[in-house]
Amino acid sequence: MKANPTGTGTGLRLLAAILLLAALLTAAAAASAESADLSWGERMAQAREKYNGDTVHIYRKGRGGRKWGKFNISFYRSGLSEHLTISIPDSLKITDEAEMEAILEVVAENENYDEAVYGTVSFMKAEWIAHNLAHSMATGSEEERKLVEMIAGEAFRKVAARARDLDLSPLEEITAKERILYEFVGLLYSRSED
Repeated sequence: MKANPTGTGTGLRLLAAILLLAALLTAAAAASAESADLSWGERMAQAREKYNGDTVHIYRKGRGGRKWGKFNISFYRSGLSEHLTISIPDSLKITDEAEMEAILEVVAENENYDEAVYGTVSFMKAEWIAHNLAHSMATGSEEERKLVEMIAGEAFRKVAARARDLDLSPLEEITAKERILYEFVGLLYSRSED
């Protein structure tokens, strides 16, 4: 990107970041309002009943495959990294953060998972939430699409296509900016057992 002597690009990026922050805060408030009837502990209990070792199938590509009737997740080799990437193809179908956490708890029990490589369940959940929000914005209103294009620096269609499936990369492949975003999302959506 070329330097902008007028500072307009910086101002637009700052505005975009502020708008993204507003969108995240709105989403967090909406999620809290939706689940006001149940405590976080009750929501987690329901989510763990729905998503557990019996209903979530985790496999390594090349050593297994999808199973019908299960929520499928795979570990696969991506590029030249020594670590595997975690692929969650049906991630957009899961919008409840308790369900995300329950699924990720199952992932964390898998032999291919290592917290030092992928981060905590909370960190991966923040990636998932940010992913769903990015897809929603990239397929949303014209204003949201323009905001996504401005932040991502590419056409909203590319962002939406890439965000159809959630890939949880090893921490070493996550940029500092992405890590800050995920940590911020994690703070917004942090919960504790009631």
